[in-house]
Amino acid sequence: MGMRPEYGGVMENLPLHLKPVWAMGYLTGMRLDEILSLTWGKLDLKAGFIYLDVTDTKTKKKRSIPILDELSEYLEQLPKALHDDHVFLYRGKRIKDIRTGLKKACEKAKVPYGRNTKDGITFHDLRHTFNTNMRKAGVAESVIMEITGHETREMFDRYNTVDNSDKKQGVDQLRNFLGNQAGKKGSEVTTMLP
Repeated sequence: MGMRPEYGGVMENLPLHLKPVWAMGYLTGMRLDEILSLTWGKLDLKAGFIYLDVTDTKTKKKRSIPILDELSEYLEQLPKALHDDHVFLYRGKRIKDIRTGLKKACEKAKVPYGRNTKDGITFHDLRHTFNTNMRKAGVAESVIMEITGHETREMFDRYNTVDNSDKKQGVDQLRNFLGNQAGKKGSEVTTMLP
């Protein structure tokens, strides 16, 4: 899955106040409601973590989510309001919904929008992409599950997309393995082929 090419087009066309929301979804795998309800007190930019309490998560379990340096730099540039501690604001007030801005950005980028639209994307797709990218980067599944809050293997598997590049990498690994095995026996893998 990687970064779907259309994600960049959507990012370019999002209103300025929604770009960091999109970036956070892509780089943390957090749920949209977790992101929009995030307050500055939950971020420790020096330590590089977001700390969610049981009341902040869908699964009602505490989570700590590492912040990539690139995201940290993005967050450090966000303005803070005097009377609202939420991280993501629009005109000094908490952002509560992104659908209108996301739909317009998709239209401008010529990207189908919506769960019930063929090849349509939604914000939640970023969560799937995060899981898949983490796995492709070689991160242990138990670590990914801790970051995203997936409690069961079944749920993790729903968010982990195996694509053709994974399959190609798998047979490349098999080729290397067989080549190493053949080298140990002093013969080539191709000698086994008709």
